[in-house]
Amino acid sequence: MRYSWTLKWNKFKYGLIAGFISPVIGFLIAFLVIGNNLSFLQFSSYFFGEINTNNLVSEIYLEMRQNTLMFCLLVNMLIFYFSFFIFKIDQFSKGIVGLTLLWAAVSMLFIN
Repeated sequence: MRYSWTLKWNKFKYGLIAGFISPVIGFLIAFLVIGNNLSFLQFSSYFFGEINTNNLVSEIYLEMRQNTLMFCLLVNMLIFYFSFFIFKIDQFSKGIVGLTLLWAAVSMLFIN
């Protein structure tokens, strides 16, 4: 290993913790980027609420939900890139990939 601090962080449980926290951070960043003109309550009702208007508005909101969830998972992939390819901490990377697959499955259930 190239860095001494990687010995401490090369644990599966740290990868799971990072894989759980980073999508939340990605969601908050997406809130700042996508929902910058909405209050947090309006953003959460748009994101989690059912849209009962015409199909065009529903399709737009569905696409925005998909983009927001994909942005949340991209944060995990960025962490995976650095942990696996740059710093070579394999156990940490297994935790990131495992939780990213779980998040992707849950988000597919949420979108449809």
